[in-house]
Amino acid sequence: MTGNNAFTHPGDREYPIEERDLAEEQNEHLTSALRAVRDNPNAPSELQDIARKMLGGRVELKDVLDDPSGYRALTDGISGMRESWRSMSPQDRQAVRAKVEEKAAEAEAEGVGATYRPREA
Repeated sequence: MTGNNAFTHPGDREYPIEERDLAEEQNEHLTSALRAVRDNPNAPSELQDIARKMLGGRVELKDVLDDPSGYRALTDGISGMRESWRSMSPQDRQAVRAKVEEKAAEAEAEGVGATYRPREA
């Protein structure tokens, strides 16, 4: 286990995601995204739970998508993000885009996710 104090459930362990249908950099990106969801206090608890389960190796992505409660948690979470995005001012949206581009450039410099490019507005 890492030194991260975000593990609040007994027995939580963290594994890098290794979905066999994804490329290595996609697995790295998914692992990073799941950690961000797990550690985000504003994320819905259902999404945090899914992230913990996936990082703990207790459930795979395909199982989350096949399970009605997992599917609902994902779609509800995406819906909330969509509403947040729509309520942002154009300046705030541009600031988010700039931050994503900055993180992508940092990741590329480190050799992680080198082919990832944010979608053009």
